Amino acid sequence: MLLKQKKQWPLVVMAFLWMTFTNVSAQAKKLKDTTPEQRAKMQTEWMTTKLALNTSQIQKVSALNLQYAQKNEPIIQSSENKLSKFKKMKALQREKSNALSQILDAAQYQKYQEIKDQMIQTLKEKRK
Repeated sequence: MLLKQKKQWPLVVMAFLWMTFTNVSAQAKKLKDTTPEQRAKMQTEWMTTKLALNTSQIQKVSALNLQYAQKNEPIIQSSENKLSKFKKMKALQREKSNALSQILDAAQYQKYQEIKDQMIQTLKEKRK
């Protein structure tokens, strides 16, 4: 099970970063090759592990991840320019974060924000 999670980790991180912050062409290709259901499942598994979600939270987060993966799908598949996609995805990510704040407890949400900020920093460093 742990090996399976390690193999999925890069794709989960990539999907999370891409949906949150950028449209790097290699990431875009991988995202276009996955379904919203696959992306939502990977995100839920990642969040369950990293944020120690309880059963009720897992169900709510799973539904939320699927909802936003489906909202992101037309953007991911579109031929719009990177900046346009980025703006749309960032707006959706803000909405999703607000919804997550209602599902997660304060400590979990803070950890989620910290991980997200760390991923942003890593992305910025890679782009230099």
